[in-house]
Parts: sequence; structure tokens; C-alpha cells
Amino acid sequence: AAQLAKNAEMDAYLSQLRSLLKEEPCVIKEKLAQLPPPPDTVPGIAPGGRSGEPLQIPSDVTPQSTPVTPQKAPVRPGSMAQLLEQSTVLVLARQPQGLSMGSGFFISRHHVLSNAHVVGNASQAFIINKATGGVLQATVRHRSTAGGQDFALLELSTDVAITPLEFAPGVERTQRVSAWGFPGAVTNDDPKFMALLQGNDSAVPEVVYTEGVVSVILERTPPLVVHTATVSQGNSGGPLVNEQGQVVGINTFIKLDDASYRQSSIAIEGSSITAYLREIGIGFSQAAATPAAAQAQDGKADGQKGVRP
Repeated sequence: AAQLAKNAEMDAYLSQLRSLLKEEPCVIKEKLAQLPPPPDTVPGIAPGGRSGEPLQIPSDVTPQSTPVTPQKAPVRPGSMAQLLEQSTVLVLARQPQGLSMGSGFFISRHHVLSNAHVVGNASQAFIINKATGGVLQATVRHRSTAGGQDFALLELSTDVAITPLEFAPGVERTQRVSAWGFPGAVTNDDPKFMALLQGNDSAVPEVVYTEGVVSVILERTPPLVVHTATVSQGNSGGPLVNEQGQVVGINTFIKLDDASYRQSSIAIEGSSITAYLREIGIGFSQAAATPAAAQAQDGKADGQKGVRP
């Protein structure tokens, strides 16, 4: 009977959250702050902000900063999985209510890109994956929420021995994509993540992979890539990549249709990211367009459908 009562409380709470997911992000953020805590939260972890925003970790968890020493340029990983595992990072940032948790990815050997809502107003963040060799401290060098952007640039004091991700020349409907990151729905059950929370700064949670296809590219400002790869809280700031491991977007939020219970995963398109990086003077790598993609872009200029720049 007690368990049934708890289940009913949770169902009611989830119903409120589903209703919120129909709203615009700014409305979600405002109304979510007014909701009471969920009835049965995971011990030690408080609920995060708007849909797609990372979970919040208590303020008494303080990762140890491991000094980064200069490294030789690494050999490029032999597979796409290896490339994404060493370039996708868990991001932790101090907030007034504790540490926020999200994802990010290397765009150079000392720069990591994430969502602005992952780091909030923090001036410092911590990153970790298997390639970093421990928790590393980074400076939040720049962030932007203007004009629908949700970007944060993290800078390390020196290079790390990783191969940064490069940006795809474009993205199109029906293209196969995959999302990489640290979704709370999976990471919360990772023993290494729990060890990290308990102070073991060498414990590295596993990066999570999901795949899908691009459903549509919404012509908004900035353009949004709607795709079917499953993401959840904690994926925010992680890369959405094509079959070559090239970045086509940054996963930022989700929407759930209350009638069909169908989730839409939404990423800000890669062209908006590269425009932002150019604006703030940060270098990045971009793959050359294939002849077919270049022809499609030329066709779009003539009024036909084609690959987005």
C-alpha cells in the first residue's frame, strides 16, 4: 500500500513535468522552479532545472583538480567509438545549490564546448573522461544565451592528449546521427559515477551512446536539429555527430508529446556553433564538404532542398 501511494505521487509529479514540456524553454525554467521536489529522488542528488538541463549534485562534493601536463599530439583513435569516448567529457560546475552536471566535448586540445545552462554563472568547471586521467579544472572563458544560443566555452590551462572533434560541413533530414554524453538516466546507475560523488576523482563514468536519425531541421534562430537519438538530463552540452564522428549539433533539450508519450531530442545546429566560435575568436576544425554535399548546397541556392551550411 505504501509503495502504491508513492507510485501515485510520482505519477502526479511526472504528469506536471509532461505538461511543462509543452511550454517554451523560458516558461519551463520559470515554472519548474515553482514545483515542489519530486516525491522519491535519488539520495544525494537533487532535481535539475528545465527539460534537458543537468542534474544537480550536492555542494559538499568537491572534485580534486588534477594538474594537466603538456602532452605530445595523440594518434587519432582507430574507430569512431574511440574518438567519441576520448573527446566527450562529463562537466561539473559549482552552482549556489551545489554542482550541476552535464556533458561537453573537445573542439581543440585545450577547449571544451558545453551548454551555458550546464555551467550557469560559474567561473570554473571540472571535466573528466577516460582520456583526461582524472578530474581537470577548466575556466569558463565565455558563454552566450543571446538570440536562442546556449553555449559555454571552457578552457584548460594547457593541452590534453586527445583528438578534438571536427564539425561536419552540413546536416540533412534522414541522416543517421548519434548522441554521446552522460545522461542521468544511465549515469546515476554507474558505480564509477557514485564513486566519483564520494570523492574518488579517478573514477570515470562510462560515456553513453544512443543513435537515431534527423527528423527535421527547424528554421529558427538558431536552427534546431530534431532527431530520434534518445537523450535525457545530463546529455546537455554533449555532441550530436554523423556517421563519420563529425559534429552536426550540440544536444540542448528535449520535448515530450503528452498525448503520444513521444520524445523529441533537440540539438542546436553545428553551423550556429561554428559561427559563435568565429565570433569569439576560437579556432576549430571543420571537415571539407563532399562533392555530393557541395552540389546539394548549390541546389539549395537555386531554390531546391539541400544540405544546410
